[in-house]
Amino acid sequence: MDEKDSMTPDTIPQSTPVDGTVPAGRKNRRPVVIGVAAVAAVALVAGGVCGYRAYENNRVSMARQACQSAVTDLNKAVKSYKALLGADATTAALKTDATSVKDAKTLDTLKQAAGVETPGMVKCDASDKTGLDAAAAKADKTAKGVKAAAKALESAVKAVESSKLDKTVADADGLYKATEGNVQDEKTREALKQAIAKRDAGAIAKAVKSVNDSKAAKEKADAEAKAKAEQEAQAQAAAEAAAQAQAQQSYSAPRQSYTPSYSGGSTSGGGSGSSVPDFVPSSGGYGVGSANDCDAACRAPIQH
Repeated sequence: MDEKDSMTPDTIPQSTPVDGTVPAGRKNRRPVVIGVAAVAAVALVAGGVCGYRAYENNRVSMARQACQSAVTDLNKAVKSYKALLGADATTAALKTDATSVKDAKTLDTLKQAAGVETPGMVKCDASDKTGLDAAAAKADKTAKGVKAAAKALESAVKAVESSKLDKTVADADGLYKATEGNVQDEKTREALKQAIAKRDAGAIAKAVKSVNDSKAAKEKADAEAKAKAEQEAQAQAAAEAAAQAQAQQSYSAPRQSYTPSYSGGSTSGGGSGSSVPDFVPSSGGYGVGSANDCDAACRAPIQH
């Protein structure tokens, strides 16, 4: 018999026991491997969920911080704008009258800049990153608007102040030109000229007062001199009138009147017998040859 024929299908290898048990060291490891893989998968899933949650929580936390930072910046901008709106310079500019500035349009611009409404506050109360990002963007945009409004208000205040200075300089220059030769102390005008050149409002105000005081002093002095001159002229006129009246009174003293009388004498030529009147005072006493009689007689009219 061949060796092949001697081996039957029922022949069991010598390495395998007849009872079918597996020898030690060759036990089946498949169930163990499957269990470990399952545990690993579960752990992986659980770890992934936890990791995702940690990742999302971190994103939300960062978004919230960014939102709060934007809101803080907005609060600072609003606070700065309110401080500028209540500043002394702004208050003074808002009270400026149109006659005190050279360009009245600067006042209109200031009123518009000061009339900006204060925006409402933004809250970072969203629970997700999307909501927090939206709040942060709104806060950023609002803060930029408030900062722009504050800048416009500051520029408007400066424009009004500059226009006031322009008007002050123009008025001072007009006063300088109008008071030439009309002040008691010319040094006051020179000080005003220097202040105008420097565009120093304080110095201009001081110099303007000095010029006005000097002008008033000269006007007072001129008025007093004029009054004195008028009084002297009146006194002189009165004196001249009195002297003239006295002279007229002395010339109006009563004088003796003379009545001419004629004698029948004739001229030496013995002609037609024309007679020459002999002037005899009516009171008698002087002849024609008398100097006094001649003075009176010569004034008397000659009758024919």
